[in-house]
Amino acid sequence: MARLAREWGPEASVGSAFSPENWRAQMASNSAARAFVRLRSHLFFPLRMVAEAAFHTDISIPTTNPFHLPAWLVLTRPFHGNRVIPLVYDLYPDALEASGFTDADSLSSKFFTRFNRIWLKRADGVVFIGDRMASHAIERYGKPRRFSVIPTGASAVELQEEESAAPADPQTDSELIAWCKTKSVIVTYVGNLGLMHDWETFAKGLLRVGASHQKKWGVVIAASGPGVSRLRKEWSGLDSDFLRFESPLNDEQWAALLRNSHISVVTLRAKAVHTSIPSKTFSAMAAGHAILAVAPAQSDLAEIVRGHACGTVVAPGDVDGFTLALATLVNDSKERDRARAASKQAIRDHYDMPILAKKWKRFVEDVTRESPPPAAFDHGKRALDVVFAGLGLMASAPLLLPAMAAVRLTMGAPVFFRQERPGLHAKPFELLKLRTMRDPKPHEKGPEFDAARLTRLGRFLRATSIDELPTFWNVLRGEMTLVGPRPLLMRYLPRYSKHEFRRHEAKPGITGWAQVNGRNAISWDEKFDLDVWYVDHRSWVLDLRILAMTIKKVVARDGISKAGHATMPEFMGSSKE
Repeated sequence: MARLAREWGPEASVGSAFSPENWRAQMASNSAARAFVRLRSHLFFPLRMVAEAAFHTDISIPTTNPFHLPAWLVLTRPFHGNRVIPLVYDLYPDALEASGFTDADSLSSKFFTRFNRIWLKRADGVVFIGDRMASHAIERYGKPRRFSVIPTGASAVELQEEESAAPADPQTDSELIAWCKTKSVIVTYVGNLGLMHDWETFAKGLLRVGASHQKKWGVVIAASGPGVSRLRKEWSGLDSDFLRFESPLNDEQWAALLRNSHISVVTLRAKAVHTSIPSKTFSAMAAGHAILAVAPAQSDLAEIVRGHACGTVVAPGDVDGFTLALATLVNDSKERDRARAASKQAIRDHYDMPILAKKWKRFVEDVTRESPPPAAFDHGKRALDVVFAGLGLMASAPLLLPAMAAVRLTMGAPVFFRQERPGLHAKPFELLKLRTMRDPKPHEKGPEFDAARLTRLGRFLRATSIDELPTFWNVLRGEMTLVGPRPLLMRYLPRYSKHEFRRHEAKPGITGWAQVNGRNAISWDEKFDLDVWYVDHRSWVLDLRILAMTIKKVVARDGISKAGHATMPEFMGSSKE
């Protein structure tokens, strides 16, 4: 998906605590290795993702693996300023309740229920991977501001290569693939086999079917998780030429196994009806497998298999039903081939990655276009404004008072320049600055005479930004903020395009993103694009960065004016429209 996202224009990358191969290897190892994986995933990885959001990304799409990662990024959004669009793979505490670790009336479930209501409500947008999952989440935790249902899907290009009909070739095939080619039918279980998966029905049903059909077909378990050790124990008496347990496979080996097998078993416990949709389902469908799903009838998994007629659904605990379904798919080639063809068609029509990427693109664009910053950011910013503006006025008094006296002596009264400017949502306020221009002569009407009216003292005040110090009073009054788009002239308002007018969605500032990226030396189009970018990405980290860059700009006296003008030429309207 990240590769497809790069084709839209943005730079996309995947952040993970472990590579897929390393994850599978660790989870297939001992309990100590699994404990290390969980510690790194649950503590260090979320901290790293918050840091990445603050300094390297514009949009964060955290998954519920670990389950609290979306909450970390949603609740720290005032700090990093990213749009946060959680992707809900699994629901918690629902998964813990389904696994038997807790129940809905426990303190932990009540805590996580409240916790989910907070971050789901504050997220910019939420993506669920199934309709029934979304309905259950909304009923239990409340409706997010924006949400969409986008399945995990799979890549048809990667997994729908035709399996080879040729006999095993020891020169090119791995030992596993060579073994698969000696069988007429291969049944696989790949991926995680954890506490939400029904391994018991699978274990008992395979024992019944396998006893009489071991020569013509085979079973490969390439999985990780606690259920694998239990299957090994249950199936310890089965022929090794019929049943293979494989160590975790890398992506290439995993894809090769899927392309050379025919039936996939996917399981879900009865209590996990709303909590998850195993992503292995779509990979198996993309590879053209008939799906044997052990799943509750009201689950998204069951709905997918039934809706596309790509296999059989068996209720958890129905060992007889599992036995019959597996025997039918193994022995009835017509039924198996029909289900396999339906799987491929469903991927091509509904679940292929390019199709889902377009859905993601539309949803992300909707979220970024409409999502305001969190209220916590505005409240915190106002508190900082009051503190620093007050300190700024007191600290600047040794500069401001002599400057006021110099203005009075060289330019006369008034000392202050007062002008109506548009504030938040274009509401007018009176801007306060030190005068830098003498009074106009009778023939000096219009901005084209600004350069002639700018005094030597005025140039110095502008170059050192001392003329801006009285603006701290506008900040204390709440009309402005320390960091935001600069307030321009009231007469510019009807000249803005819809895009440019968005700069008024934030309070005007003493300094801003446009000021530290060119100030008055860049074009109006560039200035407005930078202002709107700030409106969409404002955060405490970005504000601190702008303040630090402002100090550097002031010391360097960089970008004070546009070439040939005292400051900037008058804005007459967008050059883009």
